[in-house]
Amino acid sequence: MAESRLADDPFAALLPAAARRMPVAWGKVCVPGPPAGFGLTANEINAPTPLARFHRRLIVLLDCAAEDGDRLALVDKAIPHAQFDLMLSEASECDKPSPCHVAPVTGRALWRSGLEFVRFISRVDVMDRFGLAHGALHLALNCDPYTCDRESVQASKQFHLHLLYWTAAELAPLGDGNEYAADHDARTRRQLLDPLTFAGARLVTALLADLDLGLNGARVLPCDDDAVAAGQRPPGALILLPGWDVLAEDAFEDLVRRLHRRLEDAAGMLRAVFTGVADVPPRWHRHPLRAAAEVRAALAGLGLPADVHRELALLADLLRDLPPAVLARLRRGTPAARKHLLTLNAPAYALNLFAPARNRPAAPVAAARAVYLSVQPRLFSGTGGAGLLALDGVPSVCIRRGIGAFDEAQWRLRAELQRSFALHNAERLRDLIGARCGPVRRFVDCAQGWT
Repeated sequence: MAESRLADDPFAALLPAAARRMPVAWGKVCVPGPPAGFGLTANEINAPTPLARFHRRLIVLLDCAAEDGDRLALVDKAIPHAQFDLMLSEASECDKPSPCHVAPVTGRALWRSGLEFVRFISRVDVMDRFGLAHGALHLALNCDPYTCDRESVQASKQFHLHLLYWTAAELAPLGDGNEYAADHDARTRRQLLDPLTFAGARLVTALLADLDLGLNGARVLPCDDDAVAAGQRPPGALILLPGWDVLAEDAFEDLVRRLHRRLEDAAGMLRAVFTGVADVPPRWHRHPLRAAAEVRAALAGLGLPADVHRELALLADLLRDLPPAVLARLRRGTPAARKHLLTLNAPAYALNLFAPARNRPAAPVAAARAVYLSVQPRLFSGTGGAGLLALDGVPSVCIRRGIGAFDEAQWRLRAELQRSFALHNAERLRDLIGARCGPVRRFVDCAQGWT
Protein backbone atom coordinates (compact mmCIF):
# COMPACT_ATOMS: atom_id res chain seq x y z
CA MET A 1 0.00 0.00 0.00
CA ALA A 2 2.74 2.45 0.92
CA GLU A 3 4.67 1.84 -2.29
CA SER A 4 1.55 2.16 -4.47
CA ARG A 5 0.58 5.39 -2.73
CA LEU A 6 4.05 6.78 -3.26
CA ALA A 7 3.97 5.77 -6.91
CA ASP A 8 0.93 7.98 -7.59
CA ASP A 9 3.03 11.15 -7.29
CA PRO A 10 6.15 11.47 -9.45
CA PHE A 11 7.63 14.04 -7.06
CA ALA A 12 7.82 11.34 -4.41
CA ALA A 13 10.99 10.28 -6.23
CA LEU A 14 12.68 13.21 -4.43
CA LEU A 15 11.89 11.63 -1.06
CA PRO A 16 14.49 9.26 0.42
CA ALA A 17 13.73 5.80 1.72
CA ALA A 18 13.48 7.24 5.23
CA ALA A 19 10.31 9.10 4.21
CA ARG A 20 8.54 5.78 3.65
CA ARG A 21 8.78 4.99 7.35
CA MET A 22 8.60 8.52 8.73
CA PRO A 23 5.83 8.88 11.34
CA VAL A 24 3.50 11.82 10.89
CA ALA A 25 0.50 13.23 12.76
CA TRP A 26 -1.56 15.11 10.19
CA GLY A 27 -4.95 14.99 11.85
CA LYS A 28 -4.42 14.45 15.56
CA VAL A 29 -3.68 17.86 17.09
CA CYS A 30 -6.95 19.78 16.79
CA VAL A 31 -7.26 23.35 18.02
CA PRO A 32 -10.64 25.08 18.40
CA GLY A 33 -11.40 28.42 16.82
CA PRO A 34 -12.45 31.61 18.64
CA PRO A 35 -15.81 31.86 20.41
CA ALA A 36 -18.83 32.95 18.44
CA GLY A 37 -18.64 36.66 17.81
CA PHE A 38 -14.85 36.86 17.59
CA GLY A 39 -14.47 35.38 14.13
CA LEU A 40 -13.11 37.61 11.39
CA THR A 41 -15.67 39.93 9.85
CA ALA A 42 -15.78 40.69 6.13
CA ASN A 43 -14.50 44.20 6.83
CA GLU A 44 -11.52 42.81 8.76
CA ILE A 45 -10.71 40.25 6.08
CA ASN A 46 -10.82 42.85 3.30
CA ALA A 47 -9.26 45.74 5.22
CA PRO A 48 -6.50 47.49 3.24
CA THR A 49 -3.88 47.69 6.03
CA PRO A 50 -2.61 45.30 8.72
CA LEU A 51 -3.78 47.52 11.58
CA ALA A 52 -7.27 47.68 10.11
CA ARG A 53 -7.26 43.90 9.77
CA PHE A 54 -6.01 43.39 13.32
CA HIS A 55 -8.56 45.92 14.69
CA ARG A 56 -10.13 44.01 17.62
CA ARG A 57 -7.07 41.78 18.09
CA LEU A 58 -4.34 44.35 18.63
CA ILE A 59 -2.79 43.88 22.10
CA VAL A 60 0.08 46.38 21.92
CA LEU A 61 1.91 48.35 19.24
CA LEU A 62 5.70 48.80 19.22
CA ASP A 63 7.09 51.72 17.22
CA CYS A 64 10.52 50.30 16.53
CA ALA A 65 12.13 52.48 13.87
CA ALA A 66 10.34 55.76 13.32
CA GLU A 67 12.60 56.79 10.46
CA ASP A 68 11.70 53.60 8.55
CA GLY A 69 8.06 53.51 9.63
CA ASP A 70 8.46 50.04 11.16
CA ARG A 71 5.80 49.05 13.68
CA LEU A 72 5.43 45.69 15.37
CA ALA A 73 1.95 44.67 16.47
CA LEU A 74 1.44 41.98 19.11
CA VAL A 75 -1.75 40.30 17.97
CA ASP A 76 -4.32 37.84 19.27
CA LYS A 77 -4.53 35.34 16.38
CA ALA A 78 -7.86 35.17 14.57
CA ILE A 79 -7.60 31.39 14.10
CA PRO A 80 -5.12 30.15 16.72
CA HIS A 81 -2.60 27.34 16.36
CA ALA A 82 -2.85 26.63 20.11
CA GLN A 83 -4.84 27.87 23.06
CA PHE A 84 -1.83 29.91 24.09
CA ASP A 85 -0.32 31.57 21.04
CA LEU A 86 0.29 35.08 19.75
CA MET A 87 1.65 36.70 16.62
CA LEU A 88 4.13 39.56 16.41
CA SER A 89 3.76 41.21 13.01
CA GLU A 90 5.22 44.21 11.23
CA ALA A 91 2.25 46.50 10.66
CA SER A 92 3.28 49.19 8.19
CA GLU A 93 0.83 50.16 5.50
CA CYS A 94 3.23 48.81 2.84
CA ASP A 95 4.30 45.18 2.70
CA LYS A 96 7.59 44.35 4.40
CA PRO A 97 7.69 40.58 3.93
CA SER A 98 11.24 39.50 4.80
CA PRO A 99 13.95 40.01 7.43
CA CYS A 100 15.68 42.34 4.95
CA HIS A 101 12.68 44.66 4.52
CA VAL A 102 12.77 46.00 8.09
CA ALA A 103 15.34 48.00 10.03
CA PRO A 104 17.79 45.98 12.16
CA VAL A 105 16.25 47.35 15.38
CA THR A 106 12.86 45.98 14.27
CA GLY A 107 14.32 42.54 13.77
CA ARG A 108 16.06 42.74 17.12
CA ALA A 109 12.78 43.70 18.83
CA LEU A 110 11.03 40.77 17.15
CA TRP A 111 13.65 38.20 18.17
CA ARG A 112 14.00 39.68 21.65
CA SER A 113 10.23 39.32 22.06
CA GLY A 114 10.54 35.68 21.03
CA LEU A 115 13.18 35.18 23.69
CA GLU A 116 11.02 36.89 26.30
CA PHE A 117 8.13 34.57 25.41
CA VAL A 118 10.45 31.62 26.09
CA ARG A 119 11.47 33.15 29.40
CA PHE A 120 7.90 34.05 30.35
CA ILE A 121 6.39 30.59 29.84
CA SER A 122 9.39 29.08 31.68
CA ARG A 123 8.53 30.85 34.94
CA VAL A 124 7.11 28.44 37.52
CA ASP A 125 4.43 30.92 38.59
CA VAL A 126 3.28 31.27 34.97
CA MET A 127 3.26 27.49 34.52
CA ASP A 128 1.13 27.11 37.64
CA ARG A 129 -1.23 29.96 36.79
CA PHE A 130 -2.02 28.79 33.24
CA GLY A 131 -1.44 25.03 33.43
CA LEU A 132 1.63 25.07 31.18
CA ALA A 133 3.74 22.37 32.82
CA HIS A 134 4.91 19.66 30.40
CA GLY A 135 3.92 21.65 27.33
CA ALA A 136 5.96 22.47 24.22
CA LEU A 137 7.08 25.73 22.64
CA HIS A 138 7.95 26.83 19.10
CA LEU A 139 8.82 30.12 17.46
CA ALA A 140 7.93 30.12 13.76
CA LEU A 141 8.59 32.57 10.95
CA ASN A 142 7.30 32.14 7.39
CA CYS A 143 8.79 33.94 4.42
CA ASP A 144 7.36 33.80 0.90
CA PRO A 145 7.57 37.36 -0.45
CA TYR A 146 6.98 36.68 -4.15
CA THR A 147 4.10 34.20 -4.29
CA CYS A 148 1.27 36.60 -5.02
CA ASP A 149 -0.92 34.35 -7.15
CA ARG A 150 -1.60 31.01 -5.43
CA GLU A 151 -2.08 30.29 -1.73
CA SER A 152 1.18 31.02 0.06
CA VAL A 153 3.38 30.04 2.98
CA GLN A 154 3.08 33.69 4.04
CA ALA A 155 -0.53 34.66 3.36
CA SER A 156 -0.06 38.18 4.71
CA LYS A 157 3.13 39.62 3.26
CA GLN A 158 4.41 41.05 6.53
CA PHE A 159 7.52 40.13 8.50
CA HIS A 160 6.07 38.24 11.45
CA LEU A 161 6.80 35.68 14.16
CA HIS A 162 4.43 33.13 15.68
CA LEU A 163 4.81 32.58 19.44
CA LEU A 164 3.38 29.11 20.02
CA TYR A 165 2.76 27.03 23.13
CA TRP A 166 0.89 23.74 23.32
CA THR A 167 -0.22 22.37 26.69
CA ALA A 168 0.23 18.75 27.71
CA ALA A 169 -3.48 18.17 27.05
CA GLU A 170 -3.18 19.51 23.50
CA LEU A 171 -0.18 17.26 22.87
CA ALA A 172 -1.78 14.12 24.34
CA PRO A 173 -3.12 12.80 20.98
CA LEU A 174 0.45 12.50 19.70
CA GLY A 175 0.89 9.47 21.95
CA ASP A 176 -1.92 7.55 20.24
CA GLY A 177 0.28 5.79 17.68
CA ASN A 178 1.66 6.96 14.38
CA GLU A 179 0.60 7.22 10.78
CA TYR A 180 3.16 7.18 7.96
CA ALA A 181 3.62 9.71 5.19
CA ALA A 182 3.60 7.01 2.52
CA ASP A 183 0.09 5.93 3.52
CA HIS A 184 -1.51 9.24 2.51
CA ASP A 185 -2.84 10.32 -0.87
CA ALA A 186 -0.61 12.35 -3.18
CA ARG A 187 -2.32 15.72 -2.62
CA THR A 188 -2.12 15.47 1.15
CA ARG A 189 1.43 14.24 1.06
CA ARG A 190 2.66 16.95 -1.33
CA GLN A 191 1.25 19.64 0.94
CA LEU A 192 2.38 18.17 4.24
CA LEU A 193 5.57 16.47 3.10
CA ASP A 194 6.80 18.91 0.47
CA PRO A 195 8.99 17.31 -2.23
CA LEU A 196 11.84 19.57 -1.06
CA THR A 197 11.61 18.41 2.56
CA PHE A 198 14.85 16.42 2.31
CA ALA A 199 16.44 17.61 -0.95
CA GLY A 200 15.86 21.25 0.02
CA ALA A 201 17.46 20.65 3.41
CA ARG A 202 20.58 19.33 1.65
CA LEU A 203 20.64 22.31 -0.70
CA VAL A 204 20.34 24.88 2.10
CA THR A 205 22.92 23.04 4.20
CA ALA A 206 25.33 23.27 1.24
CA LEU A 207 24.56 26.99 0.91
CA LEU A 208 25.46 27.48 4.58
CA ALA A 209 28.78 25.65 4.36
CA ASP A 210 30.89 28.80 4.13
CA LEU A 211 28.58 31.14 6.06
CA ASP A 212 30.10 32.68 9.19
CA LEU A 213 27.26 32.25 11.69
CA GLY A 214 28.67 34.99 13.92
CA LEU A 215 27.46 33.26 17.12
CA ASN A 216 29.83 31.53 19.51
CA GLY A 217 28.94 27.88 19.86
CA ALA A 218 26.53 27.78 16.90
CA ARG A 219 27.13 25.28 14.11
CA VAL A 220 25.48 23.88 11.01
CA LEU A 221 24.55 20.21 11.38
CA PRO A 222 25.01 17.69 8.54
CA CYS A 223 21.80 16.24 7.15
CA ASP A 224 20.65 12.91 8.58
CA ASP A 225 17.52 11.47 6.97
CA ASP A 226 17.33 8.55 9.39
CA ALA A 227 17.50 10.85 12.42
CA VAL A 228 14.66 12.95 10.97
CA ALA A 229 12.51 9.86 10.31
CA ALA A 230 13.16 8.68 13.87
CA GLY A 231 12.03 12.01 15.32
CA GLN A 232 15.49 12.73 16.73
CA ARG A 233 15.82 15.85 14.56
CA PRO A 234 13.35 18.15 12.85
CA PRO A 235 13.21 18.26 9.04
CA GLY A 236 15.11 21.03 7.30
CA ALA A 237 18.58 22.48 7.25
CA LEU A 238 19.64 22.77 10.88
CA ILE A 239 21.71 25.25 12.82
CA LEU A 240 22.33 24.18 16.42
CA LEU A 241 22.32 27.18 18.77
CA PRO A 242 23.91 27.18 22.25
CA GLY A 243 20.68 28.08 24.05
CA TRP A 244 17.96 30.69 23.70
CA ASP A 245 19.90 33.70 24.95
CA VAL A 246 21.55 34.20 21.55
CA LEU A 247 18.20 35.64 20.34
CA ALA A 248 19.06 38.80 22.31
CA GLU A 249 22.33 39.30 20.43
CA ASP A 250 22.55 41.72 17.52
CA ALA A 251 24.45 38.97 15.72
CA PHE A 252 21.36 36.74 15.68
CA GLU A 253 19.27 39.35 13.85
CA ASP A 254 22.18 39.79 11.46
CA LEU A 255 22.41 36.02 10.92
CA VAL A 256 18.74 35.74 9.95
CA ARG A 257 19.12 38.72 7.61
CA ARG A 258 22.22 37.19 5.95
CA LEU A 259 20.53 33.81 5.76
CA HIS A 260 17.62 35.35 3.87
CA ARG A 261 19.97 37.10 1.45
CA ARG A 262 21.74 33.83 0.74
CA LEU A 263 18.43 32.09 0.06
CA GLU A 264 17.33 35.01 -2.13
CA ASP A 265 20.56 34.82 -4.16
CA ALA A 266 20.27 31.04 -4.48
CA ALA A 267 16.66 31.36 -5.69
CA GLY A 268 17.73 33.70 -8.49
CA MET A 269 20.62 31.39 -9.39
CA LEU A 270 18.32 28.37 -9.59
CA ARG A 271 15.69 30.23 -11.62
CA ALA A 272 18.44 31.07 -14.10
CA VAL A 273 19.59 27.43 -14.18
CA PHE A 274 16.09 25.99 -14.64
CA THR A 275 14.56 28.68 -16.88
CA GLY A 276 17.33 30.94 -18.14
CA VAL A 277 15.71 33.90 -16.32
CA ALA A 278 16.87 34.94 -12.86
CA ASP A 279 14.05 37.42 -12.21
CA VAL A 280 10.93 36.50 -10.23
CA PRO A 281 8.04 35.80 -12.61
CA PRO A 282 4.97 38.08 -12.55
CA ARG A 283 1.63 37.00 -11.10
CA TRP A 284 0.02 33.97 -12.75
CA HIS A 285 3.10 33.24 -14.76
CA ARG A 286 5.95 30.75 -14.53
CA HIS A 287 9.00 31.07 -16.74
CA PRO A 288 9.22 28.29 -19.37
CA LEU A 289 11.63 25.55 -18.36
CA ARG A 290 14.84 24.87 -20.21
CA ALA A 291 15.43 21.38 -21.55
CA ALA A 292 16.46 18.98 -18.79
CA ALA A 293 19.84 18.42 -20.47
CA GLU A 294 20.52 22.17 -20.42
CA VAL A 295 19.55 22.32 -16.75
CA ARG A 296 21.91 19.48 -15.91
CA ALA A 297 24.73 21.18 -17.79
CA ALA A 298 24.12 24.45 -15.91
CA LEU A 299 23.97 22.60 -12.59
CA ALA A 300 27.38 21.10 -13.28
CA GLY A 301 28.91 24.56 -13.15
CA LEU A 302 27.60 25.39 -9.67
CA GLY A 303 30.01 23.21 -7.72
CA LEU A 304 27.27 21.74 -5.52
CA PRO A 305 27.75 18.50 -3.57
CA ALA A 306 27.07 15.39 -5.66
CA ASP A 307 23.87 14.44 -3.82
CA VAL A 308 22.42 17.96 -4.18
CA HIS A 309 23.39 18.03 -7.86
CA ARG A 310 21.71 14.67 -8.39
CA GLU A 311 18.48 15.71 -6.66
CA LEU A 312 18.23 19.01 -8.55
CA ALA A 313 18.81 17.14 -11.84
CA LEU A 314 15.96 14.81 -10.87
CA LEU A 315 13.78 17.82 -10.13
CA ALA A 316 14.53 19.12 -13.64
CA ASP A 317 13.20 15.83 -15.05
CA LEU A 318 10.03 16.05 -12.96
CA LEU A 319 8.96 19.67 -13.43
CA ARG A 320 6.61 20.54 -16.28
CA ASP A 321 5.74 23.84 -17.95
CA LEU A 322 2.44 25.50 -17.10
CA PRO A 323 1.32 27.34 -20.24
CA PRO A 324 -1.01 30.36 -20.00
CA ALA A 325 -4.16 28.33 -20.69
CA VAL A 326 -3.39 25.95 -17.80
CA LEU A 327 -2.57 28.83 -15.48
CA ALA A 328 -5.86 30.49 -16.41
CA ARG A 329 -7.76 27.32 -15.48
CA LEU A 330 -5.88 27.09 -12.19
CA ARG A 331 -6.66 30.72 -11.46
CA ARG A 332 -10.38 29.96 -11.80
CA GLY A 333 -10.10 26.60 -10.08
CA THR A 334 -9.95 25.40 -6.50
CA PRO A 335 -7.20 26.25 -4.02
CA ALA A 336 -6.46 22.51 -3.71
CA ALA A 337 -5.72 22.23 -7.44
CA ARG A 338 -3.50 25.31 -7.43
CA LYS A 339 -1.56 24.12 -4.42
CA HIS A 340 -1.02 20.69 -5.98
CA LEU A 341 0.13 21.87 -9.42
CA LEU A 342 1.53 25.40 -9.13
CA THR A 343 4.88 25.95 -7.47
CA LEU A 344 5.71 28.70 -5.02
CA ASN A 345 8.11 31.47 -6.02
CA ALA A 346 11.42 30.95 -4.26
CA PRO A 347 12.68 31.83 -1.77
CA ALA A 348 9.75 30.34 0.11
CA TYR A 349 10.61 28.84 3.47
CA ALA A 350 9.58 28.24 7.05
CA LEU A 351 12.01 28.97 9.87
CA ASN A 352 11.43 27.32 13.27
CA LEU A 353 13.14 27.59 16.64
CA PHE A 354 12.60 25.04 19.37
CA ALA A 355 14.25 22.88 22.01
CA PRO A 356 13.16 19.21 21.93
CA ALA A 357 12.36 18.72 25.64
CA ARG A 358 9.03 19.67 27.18
CA ASN A 359 8.73 22.60 29.56
CA ARG A 360 8.89 21.44 33.19
CA PRO A 361 9.22 23.38 36.44
CA ALA A 362 12.43 21.53 37.30
CA ALA A 363 13.81 21.91 33.76
CA PRO A 364 12.18 24.88 32.03
CA VAL A 365 12.55 25.26 28.28
CA ALA A 366 14.44 28.56 28.74
CA ALA A 367 17.29 26.58 30.33
CA ALA A 368 17.78 24.37 27.26
CA ARG A 369 21.44 24.24 26.29
CA ALA A 370 20.72 23.30 22.68
CA VAL A 371 18.13 24.95 20.44
CA TYR A 372 17.40 24.02 16.84
CA LEU A 373 17.02 26.67 14.15
CA SER A 374 15.54 24.84 11.17
CA VAL A 375 15.09 26.23 7.65
CA GLN A 376 12.59 24.33 5.53
CA PRO A 377 12.31 25.34 1.86
CA ARG A 378 8.94 24.93 0.18
CA LEU A 379 8.22 24.02 -3.44
CA PHE A 380 4.46 23.35 -3.36
CA SER A 381 3.35 23.37 0.28
CA GLY A 382 1.52 26.49 1.39
CA THR A 383 1.39 25.24 4.98
CA GLY A 384 3.62 27.44 7.12
CA GLY A 385 5.93 26.60 9.98
CA ALA A 386 3.31 27.39 12.63
CA GLY A 387 0.95 24.74 11.29
CA LEU A 388 3.40 22.08 10.12
CA LEU A 389 6.30 21.29 12.41
CA ALA A 390 8.26 18.70 14.35
CA LEU A 391 6.56 18.35 17.71
CA ASP A 392 7.16 16.11 20.69
CA GLY A 393 9.33 13.62 18.82
CA VAL A 394 7.03 13.35 15.79
CA PRO A 395 8.90 14.80 12.80
CA SER A 396 5.82 16.09 10.96
CA VAL A 397 2.73 17.32 12.80
CA CYS A 398 -0.04 19.26 11.07
CA ILE A 399 -2.12 21.45 13.36
CA ARG A 400 -5.82 21.31 12.48
CA ARG A 401 -7.27 24.69 13.33
CA GLY A 402 -10.83 25.87 13.84
CA ILE A 403 -12.15 22.50 15.00
CA GLY A 404 -15.07 23.59 17.15
CA ALA A 405 -14.70 26.71 19.27
CA PHE A 406 -13.12 27.69 22.57
CA ASP A 407 -15.65 28.63 25.21
CA GLU A 408 -15.51 32.11 26.73
CA ALA A 409 -13.73 30.97 29.91
CA GLN A 410 -10.94 29.33 27.87
CA TRP A 411 -10.65 32.43 25.69
CA ARG A 412 -10.43 34.74 28.67
CA LEU A 413 -7.68 32.57 30.17
CA ARG A 414 -5.88 32.86 26.84
CA ALA A 415 -6.32 36.64 26.90
CA GLU A 416 -5.04 36.79 30.47
CA LEU A 417 -1.81 35.02 29.46
CA GLN A 418 -1.44 37.23 26.40
CA ARG A 419 -1.82 40.44 28.39
CA SER A 420 0.52 39.23 31.11
CA PHE A 421 3.14 38.42 28.50
CA ALA A 422 2.64 41.78 26.75
CA LEU A 423 3.31 43.62 30.02
CA HIS A 424 6.37 41.45 30.71
CA ASN A 425 7.69 42.02 27.19
CA ALA A 426 7.11 45.79 27.23
CA GLU A 427 9.23 46.10 30.35
CA ARG A 428 12.04 43.96 28.90
CA LEU A 429 12.13 45.93 25.62
CA ARG A 430 12.76 49.30 27.28
CA ASP A 431 16.52 49.00 26.84
CA LEU A 432 16.00 48.41 23.10
CA ILE A 433 13.18 50.73 21.99
CA GLY A 434 12.78 52.98 25.02
CA ALA A 435 9.31 54.45 25.51
CA ARG A 436 8.10 53.51 22.02
CA CYS A 437 5.99 50.67 23.37
CA GLY A 438 2.33 51.68 23.30
CA PRO A 439 -0.19 50.95 26.05
CA VAL A 440 -1.05 47.30 26.61
CA ARG A 441 -4.75 46.83 25.95
CA ARG A 442 -7.30 44.67 27.75
CA PHE A 443 -9.63 42.09 26.25
CA VAL A 444 -13.18 43.34 26.92
CA ASP A 445 -15.46 40.95 25.07
CA CYS A 446 -15.81 39.34 21.65
CA ALA A 447 -17.68 42.28 20.16
CA GLN A 448 -15.15 44.91 21.22
CA GLY A 449 -12.05 42.75 21.44
CA TRP A 450 -8.94 44.45 22.84
CA THR A 451 -9.38 48.10 23.79
